[in-house]
Amino acid sequence: MVISVLTFAVCFLLRSLIVQLTCIFLGYKEKNPRVVDIGLIALIVLPNVLMLYAHNITSVAVKLAIIIAYYIGCFFLYTAIYRKINLKILYIYLLTINTPQIYANITKQIFSENRYSDLLAFLLEALVLGSILIYIKRKKYEVFVQHLVEALPKKLYILVLGLTYIASIFVMGSTRPNHDLYVRVLLIPSMIGLMIVLFSIIRTSISETEKTLSVNILSKQIENQIEYYNKINSIYDEFRCFRHDFKNHILCLRSLISAGETERAIEYMNEIEVLSSVEKKKFDTGNIIVDALLSDKSEKALASNTRLDFKGFVPTSGISNADLCIIIANAVDNAIEACAKDSSNEEKVITANADFKRGYFFFRISNPMFEKVKINDKNKVVTSKEDKSRHGFGVSNIVRVANKYNGSAEISADDGVFTLDVQLLLDSSIEA
Repeated sequence: MVISVLTFAVCFLLRSLIVQLTCIFLGYKEKNPRVVDIGLIALIVLPNVLMLYAHNITSVAVKLAIIIAYYIGCFFLYTAIYRKINLKILYIYLLTINTPQIYANITKQIFSENRYSDLLAFLLEALVLGSILIYIKRKKYEVFVQHLVEALPKKLYILVLGLTYIASIFVMGSTRPNHDLYVRVLLIPSMIGLMIVLFSIIRTSISETEKTLSVNILSKQIENQIEYYNKINSIYDEFRCFRHDFKNHILCLRSLISAGETERAIEYMNEIEVLSSVEKKKFDTGNIIVDALLSDKSEKALASNTRLDFKGFVPTSGISNADLCIIIANAVDNAIEACAKDSSNEEKVITANADFKRGYFFFRISNPMFEKVKINDKNKVVTSKEDKSRHGFGVSNIVRVANKYNGSAEISADDGVFTLDVQLLLDSSIEA
């Protein structure tokens, strides 16, 4: 009798925790009055107590009826608490009816096959879920958890559910007296299923990691482009200010020249030249966006005592500015990063050349190397960098853009110099 009361109390606590965690995870609210919820949870718990005496029942039909009533009853009582039937409720139900079996098989290793092991299993699960609930509420992570549940891919939920059932079968099989038969019937198929699940999880994780890296790099490139556009706007603003005062400068010069004040007119022109010197550009590629990009990269290169030397011209049509920025920004960033590895104070030079003719755009950039660099058969860099994945995505983005324009991107590392050669076919449909 005492065991029955304790089991009822612990199971009631366990089911209450499950209901509260479900409300947090799914953003649900209990639709019924508190007293009704208590009654529904009590009905869910009652079959757990009856299951304690199932071993005393000789009738297979009665045992089967109790088990069916327990599982079906639990599902409909859960739906009664939330007043809805959907896949989310079904998922929680399938997950929560299986996890006690895992705890039970663990506790049976301590108390063998008796009612104490079941009671301890329920208590152990209640402690785990209670700790999770207290942590979420104390940290006020309710909204965060809901967003996390919504963000996870559906495939991952299926994998988690399958993994819990397979784990339950493994644990259960280790405690069975007819272990050999159990291995042949359930464990071997479960092992195959586990391998499939693990492979799917690994593949999903790799895919998500690649997507995250790609998004981070693209986000950084977008930020850079916005920064370049802002610099261009600031240059235009300075030019507008100068143009606004240009007429006044002409009037003053005309007055000085008319009055025969030639020396004062020359001095005045020198002052105007100083004022307009801010308009002088470091780079003149023929593409103002690339000019701004190179100016920004040149300033960053100076931090590692590196000079960016650019010669040639960049088209304003035939390729989008976004694709141009991907090629040039990634290439220059990699070159600057390579030069930053030099511990000496000597000046380094990054040499870049660009040209376009006969419908093709050519871009080459070279930089000194200060570490051993290998290039594999797939035209990819093998370095000692800690963030190899990021470096790989930078180069792969350049290759992707080159392929987009039916071109190529080749890399080489000879005599202490790393070189990137890009050649692509300009698209006549893309205008400035």
